[in-house]
Amino acid sequence: MGYIETILITDKIENLKYHNDRMNKTRKVFYNASAINLVDYIEIIPNKRVRVVYEKEIKKIEYFELTKRKFNSLKVVECDDIEYDYKSEDREKLNSLKVEGFDEVIIVKNNLVTDTTISNLAFFDGNEWVTPKTPLLKGTKREELLQKGFLKEKEIKIEEIKNYQKVAMMNAIIGFYEIDINSIVF
Repeated sequence: MGYIETILITDKIENLKYHNDRMNKTRKVFYNASAINLVDYIEIIPNKRVRVVYEKEIKKIEYFELTKRKFNSLKVVECDDIEYDYKSEDREKLNSLKVEGFDEVIIVKNNLVTDTTISNLAFFDGNEWVTPKTPLLKGTKREELLQKGFLKEKEIKIEEIKNYQKVAMMNAIIGFYEIDINSIVF
């Protein structure tokens, strides 16, 4: 089983530092491999989504057209036995949580909000944006926004979702995508 990085190329590799950090942490944990730099492997082809598959070494690099997705409905699902600490090709458990008729799901684990199947989450309380302290995967966009001080980490219980004014999905490709808080179905 391989691990993946999904990367946005505009006129450069976006969030390169965060993708390198996550990839090299994964390679160190599973293969005790020394650090490499994605810039040495990825061709700069503007406005592409890049999928890098790796284990100890880079196995495959694929380039895709960027496609805009819309997210209008989110369904809350509970799953206490899900683990996704490392971004891997094995997405079977994540994909099994999707609910027909909804654009995405909000995954709740042990009564705490985590992520969607494809992104981290943020909630606006009227003063600041907060992101769950308990994500399934520490995403690169999430990490960037935390380090810039735009986001704060907070434990968010399922019943607290209704206290927020806005919700946003975030990942390397969609960026920070705000959605109407009323689009969440429990």
